[in-house]
Amino acid sequence: MSPPGGLLTRVDAPSGVRIALGALFALIGVHLVHSLLGFGGGGAASIFDVWVYDAVTVGCAVLCLARGVLRDPARVAWLCLGIGLSCDAAGEILASISESLAPTLQSALYLGFYLGAYVAIVLLGRRHVRHFHVSMWLDGLIGALAIGALGAAALATRGFLAPEGGGVRSALDVSYPLADVLLAGLIVTMLALGGWRVYRSFLVIALGFLLMASADVLYLFEEAHGSYAVGTPLDSLWLFSVAILAYAAWQPDRERVHERHSLSAIMAAPIVCGLIAIGVLLYGSLAGIAGASIWLAAATLVAVLARLLATASENLRLVTVSAALANRDALTGLRNRRALLADLARETAAATESHPKLMLLFDLNGFKRYNDTFGHPAGDALLTRLGRRLAERAGETGHAYRLGGDEFCALIEIAHEPRRDRRPPHEIAAELAGALLESGEHFTIGACYGEVLLGAETGDPAEALRIADRRLYAQKTLLREPSRPEWRDVLLGLLRERDPELDSHAQQVARLARRLGIEAGMGSDELRKLIAAAELHDVGKAAIPEAILNKPGPLDEQERAFIERHTLIGERIIASAPTGGPVATIVRATHERYDGRGYPDGLAGEQIPLEARIIAICDAYDAMTSTRSYRAAMPSSQALAEIQRCAGGQFDPRLTESFVRIFADASQAVRSDVLNARTATQAS
Repeated sequence: MSPPGGLLTRVDAPSGVRIALGALFALIGVHLVHSLLGFGGGGAASIFDVWVYDAVTVGCAVLCLARGVLRDPARVAWLCLGIGLSCDAAGEILASISESLAPTLQSALYLGFYLGAYVAIVLLGRRHVRHFHVSMWLDGLIGALAIGALGAAALATRGFLAPEGGGVRSALDVSYPLADVLLAGLIVTMLALGGWRVYRSFLVIALGFLLMASADVLYLFEEAHGSYAVGTPLDSLWLFSVAILAYAAWQPDRERVHERHSLSAIMAAPIVCGLIAIGVLLYGSLAGIAGASIWLAAATLVAVLARLLATASENLRLVTVSAALANRDALTGLRNRRALLADLARETAAATESHPKLMLLFDLNGFKRYNDTFGHPAGDALLTRLGRRLAERAGETGHAYRLGGDEFCALIEIAHEPRRDRRPPHEIAAELAGALLESGEHFTIGACYGEVLLGAETGDPAEALRIADRRLYAQKTLLREPSRPEWRDVLLGLLRERDPELDSHAQQVARLARRLGIEAGMGSDELRKLIAAAELHDVGKAAIPEAILNKPGPLDEQERAFIERHTLIGERIIASAPTGGPVATIVRATHERYDGRGYPDGLAGEQIPLEARIIAICDAYDAMTSTRSYRAAMPSSQALAEIQRCAGGQFDPRLTESFVRIFADASQAVRSDVLNARTATQAS
């Protein structure tokens, strides 16, 4: 009898093993044909019922042992099963030699097969059990109890193993179906502990044991009723079951997983086992059977109830966890906007004019530049640190929230003290804003905020958000304005008086930088800083002697060192203004090179502020296309070619590509702007 279509071709085994398996199934097919047709007479019957039968059992044992010896995964499990099959084969050979020869030893060898099978099932099952849950343990217990109840009911049925309740020939014979029942229960348990995932090798071996259990039950039934005879299809069924075990040994160590996503998949096993238990109880009541089967069925139903309770508990826990996650920001762990809206509705309803609550909205300054400079992972880490500090500063009387992006919020309980003794809201707000301050080399992160007193100023959550948001952006607008601060006008006037040519160059660099900044995707805040830094990038040259600035020949080493100090001088001049710090940082880096060979800090690549990298390209282009005392102006095409040549060395290659593209798309417009600016400067 051959296995189902294509069965052998899917075995991940050496060719010799495939040939051996094919030979075994062919022998079983011949044995089945002989048992059905009875051809060949007495001599042939001896060949098929003894030699072929024993050869198949021995071959199956050898294949399982070979699997354990030749392949490493689950080696001990397959060796144990091979030893068990060897015991079964030894028992068959003893029976073939003489039925009267040590029948107790034969039965003991048959039972030795079950011992090896139990160890193999446990070892194979444990390889696929990754996570243990209460429901898995209960599923295994339910399956084992239900199978046990069904088997006990069958064994206790009068007339099943003997006519009208007669006993079987030997107590050892009864042990076979009992062992089969326990084996089936163990298989169900391991499947349940694995989450009912389907493993090819494990299911094939389960099929083999199921067929063997069926053959054992049929044998005992026929033996008890005197109808069993050697050489029937029942013997072929035994052979096929052990051949299936040998075939399972050489299955690929791969799995097909069916996850338990639906309610039917989760509850199918407990429901089926519960129905089996109910059927056993009804059958026992009608047939007058008592004892182990009734107790096992009752225990099965108790386990099913426990399983339902465990499932309900797991679902409630998942709902609780899901609700908590829905109200938490995944990055920082703070409460999110959804939680804020719920808390805000509750707090505004509870707040009064005498006992107000303070709500603060925060928006970080400089976070986009930090992200662009150091990358998004560093930005996420920064947000996590700042969120943790804000939560610590809010303390036990308040809650911190992250609303998304670089926006945070806090709800603070104002102490129940007389109004004259309370801390002013702006002091609390400034203290919490300090938690969102972080600075380092080449970056400063701060926060603007808008505050509102719940209960005193408004009792409506939506209105409270509008007030805080309006105040937040009013503060941002005030802090943004180095758009035209007085100190910038003073420095530009100084540069114009010191050297009109430097002022003209600065304005042209600012125009080019604005175009390139827009092309690079800068926002309005970054563009304002970029333009201010471009206009003032040479302000430090006001401290450089004219003899050095306008020297017609090459500079010596000392003069060059003097020139290279102008970025540091410019930084000090601009940083002395109250809000000049960010612009001063950019000016300091305008002569850094992308390859790290620039000055004054030797920064390289993305370490250089984006604004400084933009200004470096625009400064070089305008310098090359302008007439100086020591050289003539260079054509625009030649200047662009030189900038392209220096991409990756002196200049950022990505920005260089954008700069060249701007001139390719609108070169005439840029030249017109530059010419008009120069004409206006000369006329003035």
